[in-house]
Amino acid sequence: MLSHNELHIDLKVWMNKIISIYWLMIGLAFIGQILGLIMNEIYQLYPFESFLTYKVLLPTGTQVLLMLIVQYLIKVKELYKPKLLTVFGTLSAWITAYTHATVPGLQVLFVILLAVNLIYFGKEELRFSFITNMLALTFLYIFPDVRLATTIFERFAYFFILIAAYQVFSLVLDRGTDILDVLKRSNEQERSLMVRSAMMERLTKVDPLTELYNHRTFYEYLDFLYDQSIHYNMPLQLAIVDIDNFKSINDTYGHDVGDIILKRVARLIEDSVTENEIVARYGGEEFAVLLTSKSINDSYALIESIRLKIANMTNDEINSPITVSIGFQPLSKDLTQTQFFKRADELLYQAKQNGKNQVAVSI
Repeated sequence: MLSHNELHIDLKVWMNKIISIYWLMIGLAFIGQILGLIMNEIYQLYPFESFLTYKVLLPTGTQVLLMLIVQYLIKVKELYKPKLLTVFGTLSAWITAYTHATVPGLQVLFVILLAVNLIYFGKEELRFSFITNMLALTFLYIFPDVRLATTIFERFAYFFILIAAYQVFSLVLDRGTDILDVLKRSNEQERSLMVRSAMMERLTKVDPLTELYNHRTFYEYLDFLYDQSIHYNMPLQLAIVDIDNFKSINDTYGHDVGDIILKRVARLIEDSVTENEIVARYGGEEFAVLLTSKSINDSYALIESIRLKIANMTNDEINSPITVSIGFQPLSKDLTQTQFFKRADELLYQAKQNGKNQVAVSI
């Protein structure tokens, strides 16, 4: 849905386009008046000065003045009021119809003005235009010279045409509204499907407990980053983190507490790295971290800081510290992808064997 500012800009654009239509109508009327002046000279129907003044200069000058006023109000004073533009447009059409009362069919101008209001795509604007043009048409026939130039059947016909046009244009707006509603529902359904699709995709990539990447996604990133690192000589290190004595936590305090510890450790690891690192729950109580943008020393320092943070964090559920053992392996070109992971796993086992709560590294 458009914001208030966007609606304001949109209204400004279309009102300026409607003004262009009004100028076109005035221009065409002026051309018709010039042709009428020429015909008048040929057939000597009216005095030249009288026709030029009252049939050409005075009505056209008044219409131009009206348009200049409305342009000033819209472009300078920024009065973006559709009803204001409707009134000025109707006055301009009324002047043309009144000035050339003997020309049949000019009353159709009021129907054209009614059609112009379809641009706003609003029933309120259409209704206002209908009422304004009905009043203008009624007021036109108050003048005897206009009334005598048409038969009573023609007068009724113009009223009927205006009423019928209003009904038809109202149906057009109703139909347009129905189509927009269908498109809106279709768009909402499409967005709903996209959201569900995104959620399903997330479920396939993320571990539901810790909200880290899962085992499968970890290997997708490992495949990609391994190839990038080998081909472009980019730094890459792998750390496998395992919570020490986690089985005893589950056995002593229950799996609910174990899940709390897993989520807490996961959050701490994720909060400790940047967007350049990939953190995944590899399985059970094991986490894997792929470090892609740091030197070996910086990556090791980061992993060591994670170990210390975990060892020092508070765990009220078990009233005892949690420690982790970590295997840290930098990638070198002589290692295959399988060997790269296996070395990190072996270093994790080594850290466990050497007393836990430590980082084992091969540099």
